[in-house]
Amino acid sequence: MAFRTGGFSRDGLSTRAYGQSDQAQISIELGEGFDLDNEIDGLRSQVGRLKEMSRAIGEENKLQRQQAESLEELMERAKNDFKRGMRRLNRAFQQSRSNHLLYLVIFCIAVFFFLYMWAKVYRMVRWLS
Repeated sequence: MAFRTGGFSRDGLSTRAYGQSDQAQISIELGEGFDLDNEIDGLRSQVGRLKEMSRAIGEENKLQRQQAESLEELMERAKNDFKRGMRRLNRAFQQSRSNHLLYLVIFCIAVFFFLYMWAKVYRMVRWLS
């Protein structure tokens, strides 16, 4: 396809504007070896290929949209799971900061001390009897 200046937009086609009006005249100059039917058939096949490509692009767009939506759902679930895990971890951290373990150790020492004193008193009572 060759572009020229001077009113020609394509080989064989020219436009001429008449005065101030919005009308334009198109004249087709047919050269040797130019077959309008073959040109139309070629254009139809190109239009058909373009339609097929646009359908394929539309289907691909749908698939990608579905994948993006499923990815968003997956990310939302992962975000919720992460929040839940952080709450559990925070709860465990708060419990470890509490003095539960210290109270347990003090209780064990008190029980062992009580048993020790009870055994000493029992031996002394037995020795006196």
